[in-house]
Amino acid sequence: MIDKTELMTDPMTDLTTDRLADAWKHIHCASPVDEADPVALECARRLAADPGGELAHVWVSGLLSMSDYLAWRPGRAAERASFDALRAAAKALGDRSCTHEDHPYETEMDPYGDEVWAGDNGLLTGEPTVQGGDSADTGRVLCPANVAGWARLAADVLAPFTVRRIPAGAPEDHHSRMSDLSGIVNDYPYCDPAEALADEAACLPAYPTRGVLAGYLVTMNATCWYAASERITERSVLDAMIEGVRAAVPSLRDDPCTHGPGEHPDTGDVDHLSQVGYLLRSPGGRAEFAEDQGWGDAEEPEGEDEPLDAWVCSAFLRALAEETLNTLTGALESFGAATDTP
Repeated sequence: MIDKTELMTDPMTDLTTDRLADAWKHIHCASPVDEADPVALECARRLAADPGGELAHVWVSGLLSMSDYLAWRPGRAAERASFDALRAAAKALGDRSCTHEDHPYETEMDPYGDEVWAGDNGLLTGEPTVQGGDSADTGRVLCPANVAGWARLAADVLAPFTVRRIPAGAPEDHHSRMSDLSGIVNDYPYCDPAEALADEAACLPAYPTRGVLAGYLVTMNATCWYAASERITERSVLDAMIEGVRAAVPSLRDDPCTHGPGEHPDTGDVDHLSQVGYLLRSPGGRAEFAEDQGWGDAEEPEGEDEPLDAWVCSAFLRALAEETLNTLTGALESFGAATDTP
């Protein structure tokens, strides 16, 4: 393992591939910026130098392995360089001819929760992996189409709705939650609403990606009216939702809003909102949502009627969170003890 002292004294450009790979194995979402950024920047630099080259799969594997860090709070230079390198690799490799009917990245999208790729994607060594009962041969693992697919997924985690050609389909458990929430907000629940909403309030990870954070806040807004109604008689549900939203807001980025008047999403349809809340939380879910909104298969998003990235806009989400908190804290009066909003 490369320690902090070595990172600060030895140029990353002098590291062998094995030493750099050893370094990125120890990078995670809570890693200090001064330790993690040099590793990510060097990995991105090597990929950007030859995005379609023989070692592209190695550098894509590195950035994919560090995607939970890069999607949280990296330095802006490391984030930008990593995203640009992944996009370049996807473009350089994605259009090459291929005889395979499918690729490992397609079958391994569903099991990953919270957009963190903790498993072995096989790209670093080129060795087949076995997950979910699927065994892939080395040719499919190192196929340019497979490497490009992983690059797209990692890029979409860093910057949702900026990448096309991702297989559409939210994870199975997300669709199950969408069904439960749809029943609740349409007032014919298939489950215990109080228990379901309390579970939703507690499900935000400590270091959420942009998509997971947006999905969480959208879900809280979609369901807050139900929690604030007479249908919920347990104050603990409102308390949990308020606590969850208040904890989530500080994780929003300080990026300036780039959307014009009227470009933030319409949140009036709570059933639609409850569905979007889970579609936002995975690359496949976002691809499913984009497909429903009429996106084509082009690599670049062009001319869409609705700017889908507005769903992960910090300004939109802050306003949505404030609306949610106002609804929930106002409802506490019926329990005899309203709390102050932050």
